[in-house]
Amino acid sequence: MKEDQLFFVGQKAFIGKDDKVLVLFNTRNKIDFPGGKIQEGENDFVASIVREAKEETGLSIKISEPFVVWSFALPENHEHAGKRVFLVGFKASYSEGDIVLSDEHLRYEWVGKEDLDRLSDGSGHFQALQRYFAKF
Repeated sequence: MKEDQLFFVGQKAFIGKDDKVLVLFNTRNKIDFPGGKIQEGENDFVASIVREAKEETGLSIKISEPFVVWSFALPENHEHAGKRVFLVGFKASYSEGDIVLSDEHLRYEWVGKEDLDRLSDGSGHFQALQRYFAKF
C-alpha cells in the first residue's frame, strides 16, 4: 500500500484593485502572491492570510472565496527543499494602505489580463493567475 503524500498547506491572496491583481516577485524573481504556509496553531485561516498579506505588502485586504488550488515543490535553497506545498488561492480585495514589501519579495506589479503573455512562465502560480482572470 502506498503511503499518503505529506504537504505543507498554504494560502495565497489574489488582491484585486481596479481590474488588476497584485503580483509579487520572490527573491528568485518568480511570480508569487501574498500569503504563505499555515503556521502551527493557526486555526483562523482568514485571519492568517490577512496577517500574511499585511506583513508582506503593508496592505489591508478583505478575503472572499477560494477559487483555485495547486501545488509546487520547494526549491533547492529552501530549508525544506523538495517538500511539496498545497496552496489555496483566495479572491481578495484591496481595502487600504500603501505597498511596502517585506524582504521576501523583490518587486511587485499590478497586472491585468493583458499582461498574461508577458508573465507566462508555465508555473502553477502563473496558471492560478490565469484562472483568476478567467473567473473574475
